[in-house]
Amino acid sequence: MDTSIRPPKLKIAVVGGGIAGLICAFALSKNPSIEVHVYEAARRLSEVGAGIGMFPRVWKIIEELGLADSLLPLADDEAPLSFHMRKSDSTEGLSFYNMHELGAFMTFHRAEFQQAILKRLPSSCKMYLLKRLTFVDEPDSMDVPVSLHFADGTTATCDLLIGADGIKSEVRMSMYRSRAEKARAQDKDEVADIWMRYLRPVWTGSLAYRGLVTKEQLMSLNRGSEPAVCKRPMMYCGSLRHVVGYPISKGNLVNVVAFITNTDLEGAPFDGPLVTVVPKEELLSNFQGFEQEVEDLLHFIDRPTRWAIHTVSPLPSFVSKRIALLGDAAHAMTPHQGSGAGQAVEDTYILTSLLSHPLCTQETLPFALEIYDRIRRPLANAVLEGSRRAGFLFDFNLPGLREDDIMQKGADGTLRPSMEVLRQVGQTMDTVQEWIWKRAVQKDRERAIMMLEERFSRGSSRMD
Repeated sequence: MDTSIRPPKLKIAVVGGGIAGLICAFALSKNPSIEVHVYEAARRLSEVGAGIGMFPRVWKIIEELGLADSLLPLADDEAPLSFHMRKSDSTEGLSFYNMHELGAFMTFHRAEFQQAILKRLPSSCKMYLLKRLTFVDEPDSMDVPVSLHFADGTTATCDLLIGADGIKSEVRMSMYRSRAEKARAQDKDEVADIWMRYLRPVWTGSLAYRGLVTKEQLMSLNRGSEPAVCKRPMMYCGSLRHVVGYPISKGNLVNVVAFITNTDLEGAPFDGPLVTVVPKEELLSNFQGFEQEVEDLLHFIDRPTRWAIHTVSPLPSFVSKRIALLGDAAHAMTPHQGSGAGQAVEDTYILTSLLSHPLCTQETLPFALEIYDRIRRPLANAVLEGSRRAGFLFDFNLPGLREDDIMQKGADGTLRPSMEVLRQVGQTMDTVQEWIWKRAVQKDRERAIMMLEERFSRGSSRMD
């Protein structure tokens, strides 16, 4: 590339001021050749949800980006994550497997994490609040900028639009709605119908009840001794129901999430608020018959919040010529692998590495986005599907590993849990999560950069 002629700045709009959008903006703002504008619909930046967790593979990215010094003091706990699995849907629970240790799992308060990144954004990064995106116009001509239209009647333009606007992403809806409209204009109604399926999130048929319990509360019912869930993560499994509990705040609190699933309702519309406070009785009634340890956990959740778990159907593309999706906008997933936020960080790592490369210009942008899609989409969609599969495992709901397979008749005709089948449940879960420790995202970044550099001959950044 002829460096004597400075190319025009790349103007990038990031829609969404959540964790994914802010990390993306921070990484891009390091490059003086990139102009960053962040548009957020809310009046102020505030994350919903109690916590965010990171495996070592994700924390390495945070370190590389230069955010570790700001975030490490906020880390709540750093402990090896290895769930102890029990069959708990009867009065006498049964321990059956210790999952593969996934390395130190760092947890943070979500709002504190967000604010720490926000403070690190340079003044050159422009932030706009109360900007609810309603429509995106991406002209076919690369010479005409992408137009963003907001609910307040204002507009903005950019060379590249990054959709980090969550599971209900307007960027995703605009991108796929545009594809559907073009297909209908060509009388390809069946193709248009396929594109329309990706606009909105899909209910999984699962509800999650969340709450916090203190160690003192649990010890009061445990004759003063410390329950197992105060010391290590526990997975209490049952047929189409399971409860997750793990210590936070140096073991003084236990975070509890209790799931119930109706597989017949997967993909059906959800009637009601996505998040709401419900009576304790609703929670307890769904877990009647579970072992005492679980009943004790749930007993102390006075105001449980119920979440209708939605996901994004695996997308056939995260990009168009000048639009890229990342995080929940691209692959919102169930929480059963604790990897939703981490996958958003990995998206950002690959995408910003490509966009910050000297060979990435307005002209070569579509190819850089194509590389991002080729590198990130297969893994992110695999993690999305793996999280769904993990939930089925915890619910004893995979072929050959269901309740009917687990409960087997003994010589006396009495039904008893088969330890062999239960071990298969745990071993299958370890297989589902192998990617966490076996595949390094840094290798993916190297491959992405190599693809970009190999695509363009030395001395030229022109698209062929």
